[in-house]
Amino acid sequence: MHLPLLKALPEDFRVTEALALDTAPPDASTHTYLLLWKRGLTTHEALGRLAEAFGVDVQDVAAAGLKDEDGITEQFVSVRAVLSPGDVDRANTRGRAGSGDRAWHVTTHGTGATALRTGVLDGNCFRLVARGLDATAAEALAEGPQRHTHYFVNYYDTQRFGVPGGPKQTHLIGGALLAGNEDSALDLLRRSGSAEGARALEHQGPAEEFFKLLDPRVPVFYRCAHASYEWNAQVRSLLQEAAGRDVTLVEREGLPYAFATTREAVLALAARCPELDYVRYRWTDGKCVRSTAARPTVLQTHISVHRVEPDPLHPGRFACALSFFLPSGGYATAAVHQWFVQTLGAPADGVPDAGVAAAVPAGSGRRA
Repeated sequence: MHLPLLKALPEDFRVTEALALDTAPPDASTHTYLLLWKRGLTTHEALGRLAEAFGVDVQDVAAAGLKDEDGITEQFVSVRAVLSPGDVDRANTRGRAGSGDRAWHVTTHGTGATALRTGVLDGNCFRLVARGLDATAAEALAEGPQRHTHYFVNYYDTQRFGVPGGPKQTHLIGGALLAGNEDSALDLLRRSGSAEGARALEHQGPAEEFFKLLDPRVPVFYRCAHASYEWNAQVRSLLQEAAGRDVTLVEREGLPYAFATTREAVLALAARCPELDYVRYRWTDGKCVRSTAARPTVLQTHISVHRVEPDPLHPGRFACALSFFLPSGGYATAAVHQWFVQTLGAPADGVPDAGVAAAVPAGSGRRA
């Protein structure tokens, strides 16, 4: 079998944040906490639209984590204002005015005295649909246990490095910015296919000027992507050293990965190096701050299997729904692809079956 096809439709990838917020009465608050539902938008894009809707600076709207645009996601945001129900209703009118593929709305969760920031998120709940499975895989999933304990390498996955369908090069943009080469960074951004890339195509002035026009958290994200790519390379090398032959090399969307073929191989990595320092960049007090922190090399989750059934998008193939929870920083697609390699022996080509990928009907919303 081959790796399953994920995110064939936005409805195939659903994420809900888990975050214990400390709220306060409105008269003792400076911020409103909202639960943002979005589809087809990056978190940065959504924050910008919320800032416009509420008439505040984009830096007054904050999130605790970044969520994929190629899915349906729910996450918490904070707005530096105590909003009325009318404010929220008017904002939602704007969100509903977008196309069906790029829409959002918010509901009020409460108020409090602090803005959200990265690092406070507890985790995320996922419900995914894996498509294009052959009969052997479908039978194994249907007849196997409903709940599986899964250990996997905690890679930053491909969406960290580019938008769906676009080149995976946010780490290259970040590297250029870190080297002080804004011209190269702008050239790469223009070819990225992202919302910021579209703005870069229209920019006529100096590259340095363009990056100053962006929400400052966006160039910081590019620097983070560069650090993520470097961290992946280190943990990939450590896995190969720890597990030897129980590793398969995988190229996914042009990016190199090494997947363990057995649980024992993953645990060997955890025993050798349970944590590995990574570089963090954050926009704090009006400047980009660099620091380091430990990131676990291996995560554990419990994957539940639901509804193994024929896949209507791919005649003769099967689909199944999977649900699980990951702590903040874990990537669902990385977890699922490694689970298929470990449990069902997906080969090392790193892509879904070519015939399955080609069978996705036009307009289905599939993104790479």
